[in-house]
Amino acid sequence: MKKYTIKEFRKQYPDDDACLHKLFEIRYKNLVCPKCENDKPFVRVKDRRSYYCTCCGFQVYPTKGTIFEKTTTSLTDWFHAIYLQTTTRNGVSAKELERTFNICYKTALRMAHQIKILMSDKDVPKFFDTVEIDETYIGGQAKFYSNAKRKKVEKENTKKDNSYGKTQVFGILERGEKGKIYTEVVLDPINRAWAEDKVKSMVTFGKQIYTDNSQIYAKLHRLYQHGIVNHIERKWVRGPRHVNTIESFWNQVKRTIKGTHVHVSNRHMQKYLNEIAFRWEHRNNQEEMFDLILRRVA
Repeated sequence: MKKYTIKEFRKQYPDDDACLHKLFEIRYKNLVCPKCENDKPFVRVKDRRSYYCTCCGFQVYPTKGTIFEKTTTSLTDWFHAIYLQTTTRNGVSAKELERTFNICYKTALRMAHQIKILMSDKDVPKFFDTVEIDETYIGGQAKFYSNAKRKKVEKENTKKDNSYGKTQVFGILERGEKGKIYTEVVLDPINRAWAEDKVKSMVTFGKQIYTDNSQIYAKLHRLYQHGIVNHIERKWVRGPRHVNTIESFWNQVKRTIKGTHVHVSNRHMQKYLNEIAFRWEHRNNQEEMFDLILRRVA
């Protein structure tokens, strides 16, 4: 795996001019002036984030309509933040961006969330290959809550369920080096009808799927080649039957949230899941992640 090092990043983007030129190349490569139809190269306007036509003076702004529009934060800091989000294993928190760039927390949080949005795939993938399906719960254990909060949780949790108060997440992971992964935060308890409808909408009929022995997947054998591994009997692998790949992804999610962000609310959980999924899918092509984010900016 070829890595994108900080030395390479600083050499490519030493200042705001280099960052702006990169955006111009992505958005306006081989630009023909829409006003005078001149095909000569546009020239940078000094002290302004724009380029102008040498014939008629028509100007274009590479940052217009992007996350960089009207921002007072330097483009170098924005590019560096994108670099950190795409090259670190567990991402970076807004507090770390605040300390690194000496900016206020509100600005750092906006930068972090805007980059997370760019890391999200807008098109929901359709799975055509072997997949693993699983669900998990993300959040702290009640025994670590404050006394007042723990008593409230114990009072409201009539079923005595250890997952109470946690965020429920459903996932489908495609096996293979270039396999995609889909995650979704589910606020209501997942039942069989919901799980079946979601799998049918996401996975091509007749394909091989693997799940644990949860009852919400009990009838999927009618539509798919369904392999089950029984975790209750402490059986984790039976030949190709396992969900270890998606379990590994869940571990990555929990390590990232616990180690980097400490806590994530239900409101923003999906953004963080999408960010971690992006790094997971491109984990063997680290040098491509940064350029992919910049193309999504455009």
